[in-house]
Amino acid sequence: MIAGVLALIAVGMLVWFALNDALYAIGHDDWSRMVLQNVFGGLIGAGSLLVAAGFTVARRIAGAWTLCGLCGFYVVANLVLAPLLNGTPFGAQLTFLFGFDKVNGTAAGLATLFCALTAIMAAIAGSVKSSGPATAVSPRP
Repeated sequence: MIAGVLALIAVGMLVWFALNDALYAIGHDDWSRMVLQNVFGGLIGAGSLLVAAGFTVARRIAGAWTLCGLCGFYVVANLVLAPLLNGTPFGAQLTFLFGFDKVNGTAAGLATLFCALTAIMAAIAGSVKSSGPATAVSPRP
């Protein structure tokens, strides 16, 4: 349950990040490659995390491991892949994510932090064995 709640918070941060970039692009009429990547990446990431969070809350082990993998991928993508693909220095990327000086940097940094926490909690949830069935069994007459 905790992993699902953390995932919903991460989804909120990703939607905030995508909407902020979309509003910037509409206001400045600037739909550059970076803005499109941020908008579509944020919305696709939020949608996939939302589905995996739903399966995790429904107590599906595969959902918990999928949520763990997606959140882990998002953290690695934000910290390592984004600077490599966009040609940004690692220090500048870390300042953008954890400097908390711009709205989109704050949203991306909080999404990264919540995805890291969600990945840890989802891994714990996926590795725990249940002592009984996930659904109630009706009594036999």
